[in-house]
Amino acid sequence: MMVRICIAWISALAIVCLFAVASVSNAQIASEELHLGVRLAPSPELTPEQVVQIQLNALRHNDSRDRGIEVAFRFASPDNKLQTGPLARFTRMLQQGPYKLMFAYDNASFDPVEIEEGYARQRVTLIGSGLVVAYEFYLSRQTEGGCIGCWMTDAVIAKRLSGLQVQA
Repeated sequence: MMVRICIAWISALAIVCLFAVASVSNAQIASEELHLGVRLAPSPELTPEQVVQIQLNALRHNDSRDRGIEVAFRFASPDNKLQTGPLARFTRMLQQGPYKLMFAYDNASFDPVEIEEGYARQRVTLIGSGLVVAYEFYLSRQTEGGCIGCWMTDAVIAKRLSGLQVQA
């Protein structure tokens, strides 16, 4: 009798564990889809600020398959892609130098977006790894091609803020 109770209890515990693992996996999948999903693509409904946030979130959650970098590249304007592409070159560019902080920052500060006649600029300051780096995102609303009306990033200029090093 005691053996049957123990087996039943162990079986119930195993089922609970399976549900817990499934819900964690589903949460992880939902998080990945939120930051790295194929549905993240330029849309006329997105504001310049949302485009910048999508790109930074994707890079921060980049995975071993570089899906975050792919998302960021999707939001690069055609002119930007001519300068920084193809994707393999874009990946190398981001993984070194001043853009590397975009993968592992602790804090982000977003200045207000400035918009004028189809162009936008937003300054974002990232803090992490003992560094403070300001990035100027330059975007334009597309007027031709497959993304008409979409805000896309034309350039990102990095400026390490001198004298502002965070002590670890």
